[in-house]
Amino acid sequence: MAMLPPAVQPADLEQGYQIQDIVAARDAVAGWKVAATSLAGQNHIGIAHPIAGQLGASCVLDSAGTADMTGNLMQAAEAEFVFEFSANLPAREMSYDIDEIMACVGALRLGIELPDSRYELFAQAGAPQLIADNACANLFVLGPKIECDWRGDDLASQKISLWLDGVLATQGSGSDALGDPRCALAWLVNHVSQRRIDLFAGQFVTTGVCGNPTSVGAGSHVQVEVESYGRVEINLLNNA
Repeated sequence: MAMLPPAVQPADLEQGYQIQDIVAARDAVAGWKVAATSLAGQNHIGIAHPIAGQLGASCVLDSAGTADMTGNLMQAAEAEFVFEFSANLPAREMSYDIDEIMACVGALRLGIELPDSRYELFAQAGAPQLIADNACANLFVLGPKIECDWRGDDLASQKISLWLDGVLATQGSGSDALGDPRCALAWLVNHVSQRRIDLFAGQFVTTGVCGNPTSVGAGSHVQVEVESYGRVEINLLNNA
């Protein structure tokens, strides 16, 4: 559809999230995404602040697998830093600080988001409708756990590259995700907590595009790499 019919469009962000919860309940929540954490990401969907979405277990792909892009309207790939929880973060009135949150993180991974929208006019839909559309959540490629001791690293300055068919398509850094991937993680945790939703060990949070969303309409292989951390990759099927 072009966008939701006027009679059922959410009037504000809260109504958008209420619709998202109904839609996302059809699949077990494996992870959460933060969209529009960078200027490039905001421009891509036409909004000016972060929004959250839910990633169902059936939409999470392993690295080096294959993603079916048939019917995907966005035809884009995004390089992202991903945190996986090793402990629960229950909803509460008081905000979590970054140190508390990081104490509950068991692993850092790299990821490739392959977003999509159900709206043909997604860049004009506005934040409430995009939230109802689950923040353009679609397929997500979850890379292996990073084995080196990354906790002392300055993630904001870490360079992350996305390669399309062996050609460098975009390069960004962790600072693209709200200044630091840890800051984007904290935004998501506290946003979800304020909505009285618990987070659980084993779930992950992907913190937003670093570099530019990359068009993959004519590509067949995507690879995301941080030199000292390793890589994640995916083959694309029927993405014309």
